[in-house]
Amino acid sequence: MAFLKKFWSFLKKDFLITVSYKVNLIIGFFGMFIGILKFGFMAHFLQAGNTFPTISKYGGSLISYLVTGGIFMSYVSVAMNSFRSTIRSEQSMGTLEYLLLSNTPIHQIVLFSGLSSFLWTTLDSSAIFIMVAVLFGVQMKVNLLLSLLILALTVICISGIGLMSAGIIMVTKKGDPVGWIFTTLTGLLSGVFYPVSVLPSYLRAISFVLPPTYAMHALRKALLVGASFHSVEKQIFILVAMSLVTVPTGILTFRWGFNEARRRGSLIEY
Repeated sequence: MAFLKKFWSFLKKDFLITVSYKVNLIIGFFGMFIGILKFGFMAHFLQAGNTFPTISKYGGSLISYLVTGGIFMSYVSVAMNSFRSTIRSEQSMGTLEYLLLSNTPIHQIVLFSGLSSFLWTTLDSSAIFIMVAVLFGVQMKVNLLLSLLILALTVICISGIGLMSAGIIMVTKKGDPVGWIFTTLTGLLSGVFYPVSVLPSYLRAISFVLPPTYAMHALRKALLVGASFHSVEKQIFILVAMSLVTVPTGILTFRWGFNEARRRGSLIEY
């Protein structure tokens, strides 16, 4: 119960902060709406009189392909940045020391803030899918349970890398090669906005060691064509195997960064 009460406190804090900046909230909503329109108009322009065989296995709709890629990158960004952003934010506001004195372990501070970010991203993503369906009449066959499973595995797997990033940033304060390299390679090589098949063979080989490559393929199949578990089981098993590597490594790196920053006396410094 104490754990749940603390989690609720973090959710309430983030909600109150978000709604207290009403202008920013309104601008964010309209920014999301305009972004969807841009995706839709671009897709209609490209798709007029054209066919795209490389995305036919995802239903053939270019706007669905692009929107799912954009939403997926939102989750990648949250999984990679929420943990280190929490540490940086509490450091810059001077509240990290007070949170630690409140008998809340550092891993709970990071976990609760990360879960809150994932919740807001999920609400935004749901709104985007609804608007895409209404505005552009896109038909999607969604396997909801499978989509949630794939998304959960993706978040867990990438969060391990996000923990590595947070551990490093506690020591370096600025400069995070892990986060930069992973995010850059994901956008470039994981099939977010174009199929992996268009890449040269030497770049395609690199894409096969990135978790988002498998997650993106499986998630599109589940969201857009209602794929069964059997049709994406290979990608799911690969994500599980990668999680068994990234999560323990992330925890160890985060613990090392926390202990090292505490040893130097620089934990609360920004």
